[in-house]
Amino acid sequence: MRCSIILACVFQLIEGIWGYQMYQSSIPNGELIPHPCKANYIWHGVGHTNALGGGERNPFGLVFHTAGMQWTKVLCQLDSDGDGKTNGEELGDPNCVWSPGHSPLKSVGLTHPGVCEPMNSSLCAGKNDWVDCHAGEFKCDAINNNETMNMTVRFPPTAVPPTETKYKCMVFDLPQDGDYHLVATKVILDNVNMMHHILVYGCTETGDSKIPLNQPYDCAMSPGGGCSDIIGLWTVGLSGECHHESSGFRIGVRGYKRAAFEFHWNNPALINGTTDSSGMTFYYTPKLRPNDAGVLTIGQRYLSIPPGETAVTAIGTCSGECTRGLMSGNISIFTAFNHMHYLGIQQRIELFRNGSKLQDVTFDEQYSYDSPVIYRYDSPIEVRPGDELKTTCVFKSTSRFKTTTFGQDTSKEMCFGFLTFYPKNHFPIPFCNQWKSISTCDMQKDVIQGCRHKDIFNMSIPESSAIYKSVMDNCASLGNCQNECLAVVKEIRKHQCFQGDMDKYMRMIAVSPGEPNAKNAILAFYAALDSCNVELALEAATDLPQTCTSLPDGKDVVVLSGTGLVWHVYPALLIISLAFGIFK
Repeated sequence: MRCSIILACVFQLIEGIWGYQMYQSSIPNGELIPHPCKANYIWHGVGHTNALGGGERNPFGLVFHTAGMQWTKVLCQLDSDGDGKTNGEELGDPNCVWSPGHSPLKSVGLTHPGVCEPMNSSLCAGKNDWVDCHAGEFKCDAINNNETMNMTVRFPPTAVPPTETKYKCMVFDLPQDGDYHLVATKVILDNVNMMHHILVYGCTETGDSKIPLNQPYDCAMSPGGGCSDIIGLWTVGLSGECHHESSGFRIGVRGYKRAAFEFHWNNPALINGTTDSSGMTFYYTPKLRPNDAGVLTIGQRYLSIPPGETAVTAIGTCSGECTRGLMSGNISIFTAFNHMHYLGIQQRIELFRNGSKLQDVTFDEQYSYDSPVIYRYDSPIEVRPGDELKTTCVFKSTSRFKTTTFGQDTSKEMCFGFLTFYPKNHFPIPFCNQWKSISTCDMQKDVIQGCRHKDIFNMSIPESSAIYKSVMDNCASLGNCQNECLAVVKEIRKHQCFQGDMDKYMRMIAVSPGEPNAKNAILAFYAALDSCNVELALEAATDLPQTCTSLPDGKDVVVLSGTGLVWHVYPALLIISLAFGIFK
């Protein structure tokens, strides 16, 4: 089932990697540090071994991290690269007086604080072994083949609004004069300080032809219009993608005829007056490879991370039952990477077969949102129907004072893994992840946990009509619990669609985009169903064993076992606490 429900729930893919642009403003002249190997080039990721940012830290990046990612006098006075100049001298703050938002003493004659210079001097012998003067350059043998063609697509200059997070999409045509494999993509970055991530989605034949071509439009975490299959991406540390020689993304007559950009701009400083005209060069060949490639998303989409915790674990499983039901044959994974946000501290994707672990597909023992690790496999990892893929994310929330949930902003969180594989037709569904205990595999079924979820609000079905009518006839959507409502609600809550995770899932679907009249009717139903929550809580309280204890001032209180709640002097407080505690 490739239905709108799944697309609405998946909140697709990558929240992106933002990091180095933010840290550029945390050091003097952070956006102007010259590349030591290339005249007139900038080393954008000053603290990383990759000039584009992301990945391992260089000598300056290590001490900057130790300093808490802040420009301090101690950090300024250090000589990170051992070339006889302090970090402050190299970055234009020789007196160590600069602070964010102010102009450094000088902005010319700068040098890299992590690279010992002059690089060929005896002083620097052995200190620059990590420096690869060609790092960050796009390398892909396929783009140099005689038969390989290319096309470049860019946004027209488009205003970046002064909002923290903004998504903008644009649909464009792909070559349609033959059959091709897309074998590589190369990014073109126009506004590196605002660009958070770029995704490219292939559009199916059912795409919405009403969306104008080559015109940016507001979107969310998906372009919509039938454009849902990821065929390209950019994050910090990548200059482009070069696909495994055994596969490519099918475009043209028997493939995607259109594609859509999804740009995510991140503008936490709310800067006004900037534009962006980024894009990509697409490399494609008529010499078709053996397999069509696809991207599989796995992980957990339900997150509720309490504040002040040193370790909170979320697990999402693409079970053996799921892979057996969704896969028509073996697939081969050739790249993979993890994705969380700033609370993420560790992530692993594991492959199991017959209950035994075969290997880690990814393992970031110390995950860093600013330093993504792309796992590439020249000998791809084989996954068979019946195998299990398990994603485990660990979050640290000691910096937060309220619960963090799933969301697209970097202040929210995610727990995803992304696997590029072939052949695509062996795993046609691009998602195999979870929402709480409900998996993508479950979503393909007519019945989830005993609930016929597709039919529960279909008023042409007698049982569904009877449930809806009994609640709406006896309960008020807004107001007190009516006497005749309580018995009806107690009976309805025995139904599998209105219990536990299934109830929460159905409520989430109810608030997803849809036909307004139908959506309003469902929301009114749930409001009526919830009108007796307090009364149900009181009944539950009377059934709980009670014990007596004393407060420090000697006043007795009643403790309801199993709830962690206390009957205080004001019973109404208990009623409210129970209602929220039991039915939250």
